[in-house]
Amino acid sequence: MPKKISSFELRPGRKLGHGYVVQSLIGKGIEGEVYEIKEADTGIHRAAKIYFPHCDPRNQRSIRHARKLDALRRCPIVLLYHHSESLTIKGLRTTAMISELCPGEPLGRWIERHSGKRLRPYIALQVLYHLVLGLQPIHRAGEYHGDVHTDNIMIEPRGVGFSLKLVDFYDWGKPAKFKQNQDIRDTINVFYDCLGGRDHYAKLPPEAKYICAGLKHNLIQKRFPNLGKLRQHLEEFQWETVV
Repeated sequence: MPKKISSFELRPGRKLGHGYVVQSLIGKGIEGEVYEIKEADTGIHRAAKIYFPHCDPRNQRSIRHARKLDALRRCPIVLLYHHSESLTIKGLRTTAMISELCPGEPLGRWIERHSGKRLRPYIALQVLYHLVLGLQPIHRAGEYHGDVHTDNIMIEPRGVGFSLKLVDFYDWGKPAKFKQNQDIRDTINVFYDCLGGRDHYAKLPPEAKYICAGLKHNLIQKRFPNLGKLRQHLEEFQWETVV
């Protein structure tokens, strides 16, 4: 088993693989880190998810990840996969997944820039709706994301709507219904976080509380057994008290 590390600590300007230069750290997860990189020859910016060697010693996770991204390449919310790179960092062999670099910023950071570090209920509902629309084709394809949260969603406001991208799919193994159910619960938790979480929950309008369901897993699953039900509710419910 390769040595366990918690960070690659790659600094801007460092050469990476065959012709890439590190620009900045975008995010960090259980499996590895995501960096913004630049192609040295073309100047094109990409994203590189670099796996911690102890999390993927035989490249099985990175291979499944690449195949999943390729299978879901027609889903607008999914990053376009380009190729993989074998790397040696800190004397350890690992793999980087090279994909498009999406515009925007992490949803969590975007929320923090709003008054009170939370979104108004109607704006939060719009974000939730766009997220549901993006996740639906993934579930229809029989797949799942596995780690939906505010730091794994990139948001770029466009006109009256938003462009969302999901990053850092988490590998739980083969697709299963309970993994899709977890995506639904995580999606509603994102909505809850958009609204300010526990500190502001008591003052939310009833429409928002109905969707959050107190974050009770059984109640969420009963109300929204699939993304289609959640989408239908968002498209049909009355929201006169939402401001």
